[in-house]
Amino acid sequence: MATSQGKGEQVSKFETLRLLEKCRKERDDAMHREGVLREKLRQYESRMRSTDAQKQKLKTLAVENKELRKQVKGLRTEIGLECNPNFTGKTTKDIINDLQDKDRECSSLVEKAVKLSLNIDDLTYELANTVTSKTLLEDQVHSLQQNLKDMTNNQRRLLKLWEDKKVQRDQPAALPAIIQKPAQKPFVHKAIQTEMSVNSSQKLPVNASEIKQFSLDHDKKTVLDKHSFPTYGNDFHHENTSFMHDETNGIKN
Repeated sequence: MATSQGKGEQVSKFETLRLLEKCRKERDDAMHREGVLREKLRQYESRMRSTDAQKQKLKTLAVENKELRKQVKGLRTEIGLECNPNFTGKTTKDIINDLQDKDRECSSLVEKAVKLSLNIDDLTYELANTVTSKTLLEDQVHSLQQNLKDMTNNQRRLLKLWEDKKVQRDQPAALPAIIQKPAQKPFVHKAIQTEMSVNSSQKLPVNASEIKQFSLDHDKKTVLDKHSFPTYGNDFHHENTSFMHDETNGIKN
């Protein structure tokens, strides 16, 4: 009897402990589920608050958009876009895109203008150098022309001196022929040959005087060549030739 009572107490105690452990486990599970549900509720409430804020913001943006559309319509009418056929049927977005395209084109044109400005600066610098070089070349040409003029004058003076010297050399030979005694009888040497006694191969030609004149002209040209005067172009050579021709005519006269 006592043994059965002891067993009953032990069984009831074991059952109590098992039930207690089960209750603890259920309590822990319930607390965990409560925590999970509380977190979900918090997230849901947060989403609800965010949704309400977004709805309020959307409502505010809708009102602002409505006001902006009214302003845009007034501005389009004010600047004449509604009457302009180029903008008829275009939305504000299309117009903004067109303006952005124009802005990009303007930026490209500005870059090209900068490059052209640099090219203009380079060309201006080259032009300045060219003008400077031209000035220097003009000065050199002027100096060479002056030197040519001086050399021409010197050559003319030398030709004049040469003509004067030649005239002075020819005058002593001509004086004895001019100063002759009219009453003096020419002396005839006995050894002088007559025309009949001279061989035909040794006779002087009829134009001996002309040949002598040609020989004088040839000697004059040879002397001029020996002086080695430089030739400064066709005009100067023609001028010297005309001068020599005039001098020769003067000597012949």
